[in-house]
Amino acid sequence: MENIVSHTAAGHNRPEIYRKRRDRIRETIGDGVILWLGNSLQPRNYEGNTYPFRQNSHFLYYTGLSEPDLAMLSFPDSGKDILFAASPDMDTVIWNGPGRSIADLAWDAGIDAVEELKQLGNHIEPAGKQGRMIHYLPPYSASSMYRIAGLLKASPDEIKAGVSQILMEEVSKQRSVKSEAEIEQIEEALSVTDRMHRACMAAARPGMRESELSGLIQAIALSKDRQQSYNPIVTVRGEVLHNNSYEGMLQGGQLLLNDSGAESPMGYASDITRTFPVSGRFTDIQKEIYRIVLRVQLDAVDLAKPGITYRDVHTAACRIMVEELRTLGLMKGDPSEAVEAGAHALFFPHGIGHMMGLDVHDMEDLGDIVGYGKKEPRSGQFGLKYLRLSRPLEPGFVLTVEPGIYFIPALIERWRSEKQHEVFINYSRVEEFVSFGGIRIEDNILITSSGSRLLGPKIPKTIPEVEEACSRELRGEWPPM
Repeated sequence: MENIVSHTAAGHNRPEIYRKRRDRIRETIGDGVILWLGNSLQPRNYEGNTYPFRQNSHFLYYTGLSEPDLAMLSFPDSGKDILFAASPDMDTVIWNGPGRSIADLAWDAGIDAVEELKQLGNHIEPAGKQGRMIHYLPPYSASSMYRIAGLLKASPDEIKAGVSQILMEEVSKQRSVKSEAEIEQIEEALSVTDRMHRACMAAARPGMRESELSGLIQAIALSKDRQQSYNPIVTVRGEVLHNNSYEGMLQGGQLLLNDSGAESPMGYASDITRTFPVSGRFTDIQKEIYRIVLRVQLDAVDLAKPGITYRDVHTAACRIMVEELRTLGLMKGDPSEAVEAGAHALFFPHGIGHMMGLDVHDMEDLGDIVGYGKKEPRSGQFGLKYLRLSRPLEPGFVLTVEPGIYFIPALIERWRSEKQHEVFINYSRVEEFVSFGGIRIEDNILITSSGSRLLGPKIPKTIPEVEEACSRELRGEWPPM
């Protein structure tokens, strides 16, 4: 069983964990050289003013090292790893401090050999001349792309074409199944995220700005020295799926959607969405839509278990949603036929959830190899094409379950003008909801040997729980609860 301990929390990592992970990859790759490239600092508007640093998640998984400008070579035939890092010059020491030595970094990662970063090319070039395969994962940033291109003396197009398919497959297979230690990290992150969401519910009042609530929840994470897993979505315009603007003013009668999550000390994500009434009490029609989303979410959680495909969970959830929307007069016709045609996507234009781990959309940089595997192509149908996870579920998978119902004015107007799916959609009734906004409810679950388990604390979710959480006053202590 893995036991990951953060460097900052306990003064050391568990080097054998990272060594075993690399050994497993070496066994499956079998030949060549594996290039693991860490991230570099990225300039925000000039070189010395950078964005907060976040390590490449694959590099973090196989080394546990979160410092910038690192690289590693793994040699499958010899079982050897070499860590490459630059020795800081005096200017760097003066401005940023001395940092940890390369020897300390190597010890924490379970690596025996260290060299200067500038020597990396001197190992790659002879390997290429010997005809050895240089395995690397697809770079998702331009800086990494050009670093690899320089090392391999190839064009960016050649680098894109030369990514290692077998390395992608094996990394995806290994990282998809979470160990007990990884689950502990995710639940630890969720304990902070729980406080963020409870504080947001308690603080929200008519007259506040979205930016005040966004600042509040991020302050709670920062007070624990945590970063966000992604840019928080804190908005009264819940129909905008990834609304990163915080300029809106809260008004009575509106709903506020809070989609946010803190990272763990070792960089594992959490991803929770709650939607609640600004005034503290749902209106009758808000209760009706919320009840539907909650039923879909709970049923989807119950359906998730080993062997079932997440596409089947998604499809079942969509049918339930259509059945419920029929009772409100928003949809009509046979639910299965409506879902097959994609008519439900007017209200639910995304997938039921995605994998989660060191990335909030875990390993999405590897493409559909993670969520679909080799045999199933992604659908081109509107809505269904945004299903990020379709493959059969396995014990150890961690995923989100996040249905929503949205009334998107521009989409409603387009579909109505084009007379799309008129046999399934009652547009005259839909027009009554055009200013409603959106509701999403999201939790994180672990697939177990027999079903699934909700991860983290029980964050208020039922209508009575949400209304009670909205009625609480923030306490005087910091961070607010």
